[in-house]
Amino acid sequence: MVRLDDLHPEEAEGMRRAVERFQFPELSSTPWVTPPPLAESTIALVTSAGLHRRGDRPFRFGDAGYRVIPDDIDFAELVQTQVSVNFDRTHYQQDVNVVLPRDRLHELAAAGEVGGVSPWHYSVLGSSPNPLNLEAAAGDMAQRMRDSGVDSAMLSPV
Repeated sequence: MVRLDDLHPEEAEGMRRAVERFQFPELSSTPWVTPPPLAESTIALVTSAGLHRRGDRPFRFGDAGYRVIPDDIDFAELVQTQVSVNFDRTHYQQDVNVVLPRDRLHELAAAGEVGGVSPWHYSVLGSSPNPLNLEAAAGDMAQRMRDSGVDSAMLSPV
């Protein structure tokens, strides 16, 4: 990830102004659910790496949707359509677990550290110009997780 200080000053200033324009809502309360202990919890992964199955619709700039990734997918069937020009794909190409740590999650389950692994994981586009646009997708993902018995999600921000 490029730091603002590493960008051309005009580009950095433009990005700072863009963030200032966001109208983040005030939350009067935050719903909270206490999950079971990790050793009893089923965990799903959520990544912002812009991953999807080869046949799925690619992510496009400003995409506020998400893609579903089956837990048993062959990593060779994953495609990354991260649209940020500042995004370094080297780590993903060497080991998908850097952005979607599925193998590590299965190791934790085998060791009894977590109760189980969700049959489904989720991916969004991390370079969304307005993260508030992801609200509908987040609600839908949460419902899907609940319907498939997921107790907690592990976020893998990219």
